Amino acid sequence: MNVFKTILFLSIINFSYSGKILAQSPEVDSLLMVIESASQDSTKVSAYIDLGVELLGSDIHRSIKYLDDAILLASKSNFKKGLALALNVKGRALAQQGNFQEAILVFDLSLKQYQDIKDQTGEANILSNLGSIYFMTGNSSKALELHFQSLKIAEEIGNELRIGTSYNNLGTVYHQNSSTEAEALDSYNKALEVFQKIAYEPGIATAAMNIGEVYFSGMNYESALYYHQLALGYCDGTLDATFPLTQLGEIYGNLGDFQGAFGYHNRALEISERLGAKFELTESLIGYANTQKKQDDIGGAIRTFERAKILAEDIDAKKELEEVFAGLSGLYAIIGDYKSAYENEISSKSVKGEIAKFSTEQMIKQLKFEFELSQKEAEIELLQKDTELKNAAVFNQRIIIFASLVGLLIFVITSFYLFRNNLSKQKANRLLQVQKEEIHAQREKVEFAFDQLKSTQKQLIQAEKMASLGELTAGIAHEIQNPLNFVNNFSEVSNELMDEMNEELDKGAIEEAKAISADIKQNLEKITHHGKRADAIVKGMLAHSRSSSGEKTPTDINALADEYLRLSYHGLRGRDKSFNADFSTDFDPNLPKVNVVPQDIGRVLLNIINNAFQALNNEELSPDNYRDKNDEFKPLVTVSTKNLGDKVEISISDNGPGIPEAIKGKIFQPFFTTKPTGQ
Repeated sequence: MNVFKTILFLSIINFSYSGKILAQSPEVDSLLMVIESASQDSTKVSAYIDLGVELLGSDIHRSIKYLDDAILLASKSNFKKGLALALNVKGRALAQQGNFQEAILVFDLSLKQYQDIKDQTGEANILSNLGSIYFMTGNSSKALELHFQSLKIAEEIGNELRIGTSYNNLGTVYHQNSSTEAEALDSYNKALEVFQKIAYEPGIATAAMNIGEVYFSGMNYESALYYHQLALGYCDGTLDATFPLTQLGEIYGNLGDFQGAFGYHNRALEISERLGAKFELTESLIGYANTQKKQDDIGGAIRTFERAKILAEDIDAKKELEEVFAGLSGLYAIIGDYKSAYENEISSKSVKGEIAKFSTEQMIKQLKFEFELSQKEAEIELLQKDTELKNAAVFNQRIIIFASLVGLLIFVITSFYLFRNNLSKQKANRLLQVQKEEIHAQREKVEFAFDQLKSTQKQLIQAEKMASLGELTAGIAHEIQNPLNFVNNFSEVSNELMDEMNEELDKGAIEEAKAISADIKQNLEKITHHGKRADAIVKGMLAHSRSSSGEKTPTDINALADEYLRLSYHGLRGRDKSFNADFSTDFDPNLPKVNVVPQDIGRVLLNIINNAFQALNNEELSPDNYRDKNDEFKPLVTVSTKNLGDKVEISISDNGPGIPEAIKGKIFQPFFTTKPTGQ
């Protein structure tokens, strides 16, 4: 059973259309009513296409008729997406009829429409459909070429479903030749990986079956068991399950576990008979008979093969019939019925000859098919060129007529305009002098007002800057105190270290003195660092009074937030020894650098973090006032960052009592504060 063909037919019917075709089709009568009542051509086109799809399985000729109506109407109304889809469905219908030449030509037209509207999903789908048809007509090299083109587009647009389908189709073509089994297995594995990634269960089942079949052919039963069991988990109970069930039965038979083998065979037979699937039933019976033969149940195997023979002859399944005759020949030879063995051997060779003859005929048909297809394509190209020439001639005639009419219209309009212009010219001249005098007077007034406005604007801007600078003075003083505290602290420590170093030098302890000297050097570096920070704050204050927006640079927000969190904490600790709080960070490691002014953002962070620490250190907001007496309260300020894709979020929180409801509406007012005067 060639299960790998399943996905190829899926590629033909699974077009990229987000409308009704992917959903359950309406009834034919309802669609006809839609066509009669619809006022928009696009609605009618969609209804015609739905009718074509609805009738594909029951009345193929009527289906094609409605699809032709859709194609005609879509062409007239220039509804390109509808035209592309209608051609796609018609190509499917023609392929279903076995009219592969016409199907290819129609699919080519659909492909051009999808390319015109830049619908790459539709383009990839059509290429896959064409690859499937060329595969069915025996042209494997052309099929591979088209499937690779479809795969390339699918990868460019990131369509995972189409990527998986393309890999599975490539594996199908490779699987036809024993020399490319490795390529087939690689393609099937890639398909399975993609289908598992998007949790597409039909694709997982099909790819797993195909992989299992490759391993079964190579007698790698352990791997075949794994993949057929995987496939069965997604399709058990459906017609597709008959293939993995049959091969699992044969594998267990080869391994000597006949009880397990017949369990799988019986399930395959039950599904095939319940669904009336003669081909799948034939395959299941052949597998059952092969396992009976391994069990030495010769009589049972003969009876099963005879039943399979009747079905194979009924559906003209020549490959399966050859296998049945060969199996019967071997079984009759085992029991000594050499006449029956000989007759079945002859029948097997006869069917094999028919298959070989059919293959030769198919090759001849393929050559003839490609020759006729090239002729039809050439005829279509000539017709298109002829149509283009005729259209060009008609277009030129229309241009000449239109140009003549436009020239006549321009002449009439120009004459009328000149006549009216001559009447109004004298009146306009009289008014012109008066208007010039008025305009001159108004211009002088506007220029005077504009000069006054610019002067006033400059004064307002400078006054606003100075007012803002005055408001910022307290904040700047409070900010600059932090680095100055560090400078003072490190200076005091360095003085003490100098005394210690001198003592050590007096003792002759050179190594100890060197160690103390290294500490002094580190302190001096820190003094320099914090001195520069104080300098930066002062420069920022001076910059505020000038016309400068600051220079934005790519900044590590995590590092910036961490620096100002620690600066705030140590600054508060340095000013108030009774200060008691802790801090933590939760930084997103995937945060990109952000283009900001680091000092300005840092100043914002420092102010908010200071407020958070101060809220936790306020005696009036003691934990006893808003926590249960039995709870142990630990003041904590947390700074976190998060990458939101096109934004970066910085969150500063404390576990204090929060902002009172009464003042929440005022928190964004400039210079609003709840701190007492002097703080």
